[in-house]
Amino acid sequence: MKKAFSTIVLLFLALVFPSATLLHASSGPKIVIEDKEFDFKEVPEGKVVEHTFKVLNQGDQPLLIHTVRPG
Repeated sequence: MKKAFSTIVLLFLALVFPSATLLHASSGPKIVIEDKEFDFKEVPEGKVVEHTFKVLNQGDQPLLIHTVRPG
């Protein structure tokens, strides 16, 4: 009887804790950047060039970007 109870408790813990870990691992912001770099090639002196990087948040909480530094 004691073995059966221990087995049931262990099975219950094995089912509950991995589920909680998986749920916790997926929470929070998740930054996704489609193109992480862009090469302008050769740019004539004095010419202004631009490129837009698409930044997405595929997480379940707000993504806060505090600082951006050009490479």
